[in-house]
Amino acid sequence: MQTDEHGHVSVSAAAIQQALDPANPAGVRVEEDGYELRWAGKREAYHSAFVPTSKIVQPRPEDSERWDDTGNLLIKGDNLDALRLLRQSYFGAVKLIYIDPPYNTQSDAFIYRDDFSARQTEILKTLGYKADALEYIQNIYGARTHSGWLSFMYPRLLLAKDLLREDGVIFISIDDHEQAQLKLLCDEVFGQENFVGQLTLLSNPKGRSQDKFFASNHDFILAYSRTTLEKGALAIEKDAEEIEADYDLVDDEGERYRLLELRNTHREFGKHNRRNLHYPLFVNPDGDVSLYRTNGDVEVVPDWDDGFEGCWTWDRTKAAKEIDLLLGKEVKGRWKIFRKSYASGSSKMLKTILQDKLFYTEKGQRELNQLFGTKSKIFPSPKSPFLIKTLAQTSTGDDDLILDFFAGSGTTGEAVMRLNAEDGGQRRFILVQIPQPIEAKKQKDAHHFVTQTLGKPEATIFEITAERLRRAGAKIKADTTNAHATAVDTGFRVFELVDDPDALVLHQPLADAAQADLLRFQELLAPATQGLEAKVLYNLLLAEGLPLTARLAPLLDGAAWRADDVLFILRAVDTEALRALVEDAQAAGAPIRALSVYAPWVHDDNFLLGLKTLLEVLHLSEDKLRLRG
Repeated sequence: MQTDEHGHVSVSAAAIQQALDPANPAGVRVEEDGYELRWAGKREAYHSAFVPTSKIVQPRPEDSERWDDTGNLLIKGDNLDALRLLRQSYFGAVKLIYIDPPYNTQSDAFIYRDDFSARQTEILKTLGYKADALEYIQNIYGARTHSGWLSFMYPRLLLAKDLLREDGVIFISIDDHEQAQLKLLCDEVFGQENFVGQLTLLSNPKGRSQDKFFASNHDFILAYSRTTLEKGALAIEKDAEEIEADYDLVDDEGERYRLLELRNTHREFGKHNRRNLHYPLFVNPDGDVSLYRTNGDVEVVPDWDDGFEGCWTWDRTKAAKEIDLLLGKEVKGRWKIFRKSYASGSSKMLKTILQDKLFYTEKGQRELNQLFGTKSKIFPSPKSPFLIKTLAQTSTGDDDLILDFFAGSGTTGEAVMRLNAEDGGQRRFILVQIPQPIEAKKQKDAHHFVTQTLGKPEATIFEITAERLRRAGAKIKADTTNAHATAVDTGFRVFELVDDPDALVLHQPLADAAQADLLRFQELLAPATQGLEAKVLYNLLLAEGLPLTARLAPLLDGAAWRADDVLFILRAVDTEALRALVEDAQAAGAPIRALSVYAPWVHDDNFLLGLKTLLEVLHLSEDKLRLRG
């Protein structure tokens, strides 16, 4: 008999049977589940990841920076809806995800409340849940419990996994409160074999004096990969100071290097298990090394002073290829072989305990305050941009995509821009931030900053996120000492997640529709208006699997638009003009490979038939004509 966190008592019939009759003479079979993490609401949390969202994206160029030429995104809305939508266009496209989710502590303002929609409730009913069970599961989602927190994180991590590239990595900040649960959850979602490591971050060297027993001064960062990575895959380049300290020699061409002993210094490796790495090298009096003996050469083998037969770190083939990098030195009357290790391209692995002062939360706060020109904590305890920049260095290259769906103050966006300014990269970011209200009484400074300094009608965290990106980008652009600064993409497109008006009608069973619903449906099918075109087009981008940063070019007086190799048609047009447009594109070497038609605005059946004929003329299959809406 067990009592759960809500006081409900459960009795295991299998356990009683096993206690009464361990041998099961009656042939009763007790099924045993495999090792797994279980909690109340798990099955429902899984299904909630893949319930179609009723939200659509609303472009907000007026809140954006450099809308026409940026590759960055800032999405305003709940990240569960955002992840569902992003999955359509960014499946397997993200190289790095960093998130700093709510830690589920009493100090958290846990504003994410995953309400069950009517459609989710229908799914639960099909799974066999009765009304009282439905109510219990729904309550779990809003509770500050381990089950509630896990039900909150589970669907988001499932969707995050789908967004990662095959060589992608996710870093998740967490503290002691949910670390154990998160580790087990990530083992299940990403696979235990893809656990990269757990970093311990010294975030507050002074410690938190309000803690009960020990003054906590650390957080954790869990790291998982999409698939198993090769050894050293997350190494980062050494900086100038490290190179100067580690590489103390300079060759005739001015290149810095150091000498490393060629013998493997780990005694678990030797002739007994690495026979191909145990062979003689020969050194002349000048220290020149050869694989073959000549007059006056000394034979050197990788054996230890006590007679242990060791081994080299290079085999004969590599030694022959890189022989110019080898040299011999006499040390205490005994010849040793060294190899030159050059600083160029040198790398290091991060230590699992991160102690750099630049990573302190205090440093993150100071950087944010300097951007906003205030000593007030407009956003409390932000992560340091230097920390996230370093994490990005482990796994991203020049033009990789980085996602943070708990954007907070926007630290990840600033870190990406800083890294690009540092190494000339063209990394892009996607940030998602819910418009969390800022309370006027409890958060006076933040509320005043948003409403008075920024002049926004509503005080939300999202406005702080966007403003930080603007100010950080301007600061980078103003750095005239940085050769890469002017080329950094400091813009971002803002999209807001809004209700889909069509869903209110189209998702309702016809038998339940009233006359008012039918009238509203007719209104939705009214001719296009200029104010709705942008919304329609960007949602069509997602439907066609194209990124929200794709460039849309208007054609045929705004009746058709092109993005990538897809032609979007919003109104019926002359099919001959359309045919000429497509043929010209093919002749120019930029063929159109699909037609996407917004059906609610195209009422001409003859036009639709003409499109099918056009496909035949252009030798395109019928699946290249897609009716959307």
